[in-house]
Amino acid sequence: MTTSERKFDSSLDSLKKERLRITEPRKALLRLLVGLAKPHSAEEIHESLGADAFDLVTIYRNLEAFEKAGIINRIHTESGKSLFELNAEQHHYHHIICRKCHRTEKLNTCEVLKLEKLASDLGYSEVTHVLELYGVCESCR
Repeated sequence: MTTSERKFDSSLDSLKKERLRITEPRKALLRLLVGLAKPHSAEEIHESLGADAFDLVTIYRNLEAFEKAGIINRIHTESGKSLFELNAEQHHYHHIICRKCHRTEKLNTCEVLKLEKLASDLGYSEVTHVLELYGVCESCR
């Protein structure tokens, strides 16, 4: 079994655990996400799947369901647009995003967890955070 097949099967298992239906559109979306090398916007995903085959609202609804199931990560950009990527490792991480070319790279660490602990110590519950870093990559300098 290839890595892509394992990611696809693992994602299907996550959908089943969340009691979400396994539909052909969801399978097609998962197959696409498994094959993407970098995060994409919902519009880019829609175009890749074929605008005639899937409407954009269906893409957004399924991306939201996948996010709730922990299958994908939503990356919030400075412009307000969201990018989506498969969460194959199923762990928390952040990104550095180039302001010019929008190249996105994973940062496999999270130092903000210390701040979440401080918030919890102050009596807050269900503490979470969103953090993305922005800069200009070496190629664009």
